[in-house]
Amino acid sequence: MSRPIFGTVRLALGLVTALAVTLVGGQPAAASGTATTAATWRLTDIGQRICIPAGQSWWTYFWITIDGQWSTPIEVGARNLPAGTTTSLPQAPVPPGSSNGNTALTMIAMTLPPLSYGVYQPELTASDGVQTQSVPVTIKVQESWGCA
Repeated sequence: MSRPIFGTVRLALGLVTALAVTLVGGQPAAASGTATTAATWRLTDIGQRICIPAGQSWWTYFWITIDGQWSTPIEVGARNLPAGTTTSLPQAPVPPGSSNGNTALTMIAMTLPPLSYGVYQPELTASDGVQTQSVPVTIKVQESWGCA
């Protein structure tokens, strides 16, 4: 399969996955007449990585998973990205709700510029306005595509 077709298929699969994540989303908090107490939640590290060829632009995404309950929206993002990387969020912020940390609540799409060989470790971030948490992801730039 040629690279342009592969890239188109990969983009289509990513968009279908993003739509599914958006439709599943977090469960909204129950409505009540009283204020809720501070929620407890944790941005979960699910060991995400991608291994890509050096010197080529690449599109990818990383999942945001949260464990616990929260009563305010959670803003998500990424930091320490390789220079020239652009990001987009199909659904942000994560609405109030709860999750067991095993379900992706949203994702961060990234378009990576052509990168030199090496290992890059940006971080995914999540903040409820009071606390900010982060987890690492790994981008390994090597001779060919795929992690061994």
